[in-house]
Amino acid sequence: METKTYTGQLSLGTYDEADDILFLLPHESPLAEILKDDIARKTVTARYWITDRQVDKVEAQEGFIRQLMGATDIDFGSHYSEITGYLWTDEEVNIGGHDIIAELHGYVGQWLILEVEIN
Repeated sequence: METKTYTGQLSLGTYDEADDILFLLPHESPLAEILKDDIARKTVTARYWITDRQVDKVEAQEGFIRQLMGATDIDFGSHYSEITGYLWTDEEVNIGGHDIIAELHGYVGQWLILEVEIN
């Protein structure tokens, strides 16, 4: 079993032509793209802690804990339609039926510790 940890401040930014894409600073790539590269099509257990300021895992555990378990369903990428001329970006990370990206959008500006165990 492998464990990956992602930490940083949640932020919204622009990616290609899309606005309001979730980033985890100081990473330059969107969070969904990072997760797609690391855990797409794998079964994982994910835990995350959200705090108002930068803390370590032990401090974060003293706050609230959310645990999710299940198969992943991740889609991230820019798309262009030749017919309509419309460009859009898909940004979706589902773990155990929970849309992690949608949940984390509500915590922009706060510190995230996301721990993912790849089974």
